[in-house]
Amino acid sequence: MADVQALQRAEALLDLGRAREAESILRDLLASDPSDPQLLYALTRAVHGQQRYAEARDLALRGLREAPEHLGLLLSLAAAHGGLEDFAAALVAVRSASQIAPEYAGVHAQEGVILLADDRPQEALVALDRAQRLDPEDSGTVALRAAAHLELRDYGAAEDAVARALSLDPDNAEAHRIKGVLALVRGRGSSAVAAHRSALRLDPVNADFREGMATALKSRNPLYGLLLRYGHWLEGLPGGARWLMLLAPLLLIRVLRPVHDEPWAMALLVVVVAFVVLSWVLEPLQNAILLCSAYSRNLLTSRAKQATYTFLALLAASAAAAGAGIATGNEDFLLLALAFAIWSVTAGQIHGVARRRFRLAAILQSAGGVLGLISFVLVAAGVTGLGSLVGVYFVAGLAMVWFVVLA
Repeated sequence: MADVQALQRAEALLDLGRAREAESILRDLLASDPSDPQLLYALTRAVHGQQRYAEARDLALRGLREAPEHLGLLLSLAAAHGGLEDFAAALVAVRSASQIAPEYAGVHAQEGVILLADDRPQEALVALDRAQRLDPEDSGTVALRAAAHLELRDYGAAEDAVARALSLDPDNAEAHRIKGVLALVRGRGSSAVAAHRSALRLDPVNADFREGMATALKSRNPLYGLLLRYGHWLEGLPGGARWLMLLAPLLLIRVLRPVHDEPWAMALLVVVVAFVVLSWVLEPLQNAILLCSAYSRNLLTSRAKQATYTFLALLAASAAAAGAGIATGNEDFLLLALAFAIWSVTAGQIHGVARRRFRLAAILQSAGGVLGLISFVLVAAGVTGLGSLVGVYFVAGLAMVWFVVLA
């Protein structure tokens, strides 16, 4: 009986989002019964709740060896594979679950979640249709439909689905989040903040909701909101058109070079350069503003905080190198100042790199920091002939810009 009560207590903690406490209880229970599928399922949920996806996958597989048709373990395995971005394996697991329980709406809803994560919103809608036919009053499925329509840029259908989800359940946190994202797309920063505040009230520990709230707060800056909508529009373009837009500033600068002395050409160049610079520095600058408030600071992810601190440090190094260059007339300092500035904007954007490329991006950024520090120390020490080293640092910064864009 004590074991049953302990398991119930652990499951209650999981429902409250207190995964770490639940894990401690469940590991104690597993010590006396290491092959119990129900305990392994609950522990898988606890580990997954802490984003330890590889461990969750291994626990689910271990439980499935004891109970191959355990529906919860199959769905946990699918979720773990999804967290690891192994969407093919996730679909295999969730479709195995659907063969066991084809009339369970949650199986089809989870398939929709996986397809959405794999950027396949049209296929996700098919799975969500099956889920909704089985359980038409489930607000969670309707909210997922809203997310799929949002990905397809069918904003009218997305808004209708959000309204339907909230009519079924006014406390559906995901529906409030999607409502906030739709407000961001529409350029309504205050409405986005209100919607994300509702989502966070219902689920204050959800990382996606906190990140969405941070974006909503930043969007109240008109320039940031404009750039946010521009980025959203850019993402919707076909690959070739997107590349053309990314390269457009460079092409325009080259086209205007023969007439750069003309007042209209100079004005256009200033606008283009200002747009490019703003598109890179506004995100970390807005994050720096959020860091100044105890409330908004906690909305930023640890990666976003680290990226912002690195951005500010490199920006300070750029200012120091520029000051030294102006004071001494040393051109190496001036080139180094420009290089530090370029590396600072890549640092400020690095938290947005896709998970599968983030580690490489972090290694490259760290290597750049070391090279920049060595260059600064050597130039400050008066070592001559460092133009090549500083030039390499500068060119590497330009390459890092494109790596971050593509990643």
